[in-house]
Amino acid sequence: MLSEIPLFSSLEAVTLEALSILLIKKEFKRNQALITQGDLSRSLFLIQSGRAKVFSNDDEGKQTIFAFLGKNDYCGELSLLDAEPRSASVVALEKTIALQLSYSQFNAFLKIHPEISYSIFRALTARIRDNDETICNLTSLDIYGRVIQLLYKEARDENGKMITQRLTQQDIAEMVGSSREMVSRILTELRKGGYIDIEKKRININKKLPRHW
Repeated sequence: MLSEIPLFSSLEAVTLEALSILLIKKEFKRNQALITQGDLSRSLFLIQSGRAKVFSNDDEGKQTIFAFLGKNDYCGELSLLDAEPRSASVVALEKTIALQLSYSQFNAFLKIHPEISYSIFRALTARIRDNDETICNLTSLDIYGRVIQLLYKEARDENGKMITQRLTQQDIAEMVGSSREMVSRILTELRKGGYIDIEKKRININKKLPRHW
């Protein structure tokens, strides 16, 4: 499994085998937190199965969703590098099984296998670039443009069709910084135009989405 996770995919098999011994399997129920914003816990979680949501709440309780996690995704990697409070929460949306790597285990492993640091730095760089793109979209695109970019980002090829994971209108609104009502209007127009279909909260992109509303 570890070889399929971008964070460790560049490591040699012998290193992955040594690392796998340190991982502890954890099972989380629906709505149970893997990570809580503001906590000082220091562990990395590798998702084996299930689905989780990464989000933060501001001082007024407004929620912003950063990502949804599934099999082979990971979270909490920054805690392996610093001792700052958690910057976001991660909550299971269904029964989720994850492998946990604590800071103390990672630190001891790093001393024996320093090459793991390069793998982590590459993965972090990729996430920083992705975050830069997200920030750019939020500042330069209107709401419609943000929704379109999000749909393309979340869609995956399934038997020749581009389909997103399960996304509610509220999920999309919290990811693009808009209201649920505005997102509903945009999705309704896209459905009327035959650009998308929605089934069981999954959005099927039928053809190239128009650049402007």
